[in-house]
Amino acid sequence: MLEYFANQASGLIGLGAQPGPRMMAVVSHGDEQAELPLLWQLCLALVNFGYTVTVLDATTQESESNPGLIQLLEDSRWGGEENRQPGAWTVLPAGIGVQSLCAASDRPRPDLGQLGHLFPQGSVVILYCKVEWMIPLVGECAIEPLLAVSPMRNSLLTSYLALKRLLITGKLKPTIVNMISESPPDSPTHPQSVCASLSECAKRFLGQDIKALDIKEQPGDEPLYGETQSLALRLLENAVTLNPARLPKARVAHFGHVDHFAGSH
Repeated sequence: MLEYFANQASGLIGLGAQPGPRMMAVVSHGDEQAELPLLWQLCLALVNFGYTVTVLDATTQESESNPGLIQLLEDSRWGGEENRQPGAWTVLPAGIGVQSLCAASDRPRPDLGQLGHLFPQGSVVILYCKVEWMIPLVGECAIEPLLAVSPMRNSLLTSYLALKRLLITGKLKPTIVNMISESPPDSPTHPQSVCASLSECAKRFLGQDIKALDIKEQPGDEPLYGETQSLALRLLENAVTLNPARLPKARVAHFGHVDHFAGSH
């Protein structure tokens, strides 16, 4: 189910718009304690809305035994399936494939349109990678990369460096997500203190007023809170459409349903 339009023209809107795959982005800056729960909750929210979701996990490299994006780009492994069940959730290794897109030096900007025919129309693709790979792919566009922080020891340093690159080099406006776990609020390593320090550094050294969105980390058997659902819908509004109108029919490889993040995480 796509977003609901609360008006009588909603049916016409649905018929008139044939959206291609839309891309969101989550920054990998080394804080998996925050990033992986955020990815899980975001995927779950999108699946609950009825979207088919594919995570391009550039923190994991493809291989013959663990194929992913590069095999799809080279079309060397699968003939593909025409359909995938709505609401499916798939994680693809994408380290080599994402780097190959960034290395396309014969044009000023990598052509994300070539990803459009790999995934179903109307589905969501989440790019999970380092800032240095994200900027060449989606820099200077309306996409809002998610930058998650946690009480992890180096989270402030790595998140600040990622934030600086996103703002200055990528001309991107990230959404800072403060992943709240069970640590007590008065703990010196509580994520609130990390976010406060990150906001102070951004204002002092980058001249930017940064505010964080608080999201509570939730166990897998609990229903999602409204903030995660609201975040997912907001990101959809600013997602990058992968040129659906000029691309051939979706060619989707079958990787099965994945409901957790595994591999090298």
